[in-house]
Amino acid sequence: MNVASLVHNWWMMAIRGVLAIAFGVSIVVGPHVTLSIAVLLFGVYAILDGVCTIGAGIRASTRALDAWPVLLEGAVSAGLGLLALAWPFVPRRFVYVLAAWGLITGVLELVAALRLPRERAGYWLLGTAGVSSLFLAVLILLLPHADDDLVMRVMAAYALVFGVVLLCAAVFFPRKVRQASASPNATLRVPGRS
Repeated sequence: MNVASLVHNWWMMAIRGVLAIAFGVSIVVGPHVTLSIAVLLFGVYAILDGVCTIGAGIRASTRALDAWPVLLEGAVSAGLGLLALAWPFVPRRFVYVLAAWGLITGVLELVAALRLPRERAGYWLLGTAGVSSLFLAVLILLLPHADDDLVMRVMAAYALVFGVVLLCAAVFFPRKVRQASASPNATLRVPGRS
């Protein structure tokens, strides 16, 4: 991926963070949120997040193949969001779809993080976003018979953590890259290159 494009498009990552936080907060503060409503909210969030992710991948890459993890993550999110909107009244079964989403997007986020320059803040924050998605998947799979309230709290906690991590990455990654590129002796390290 083109590092300069990522720096200039930091705001797209920030939008994804805000969307995740809004999703988490809507579950936490909603007075009458049921699991069916949470699934609908997830559907809207996943579609918006998928569209933003695809947009970020297209804008941040000079070659289509460079952005495949980001583009695939966006497509998976948007597709599962549409599935959630079409299937909101079977929420217990949808929990497994949510676990699959966490697993797929977590792996793709880690792959995307590994393809970035290993600048401390951005690299580790994007990796943390991937790990949090994987954690969501594992936690949901470990709680197959949990009550609806616990499942919704897990979804909200994940969304809040993921959103904060993305916002931090959007703020710190461009700053670190700018500092590194401003230094005459600094070079950006890209995985697979010396």
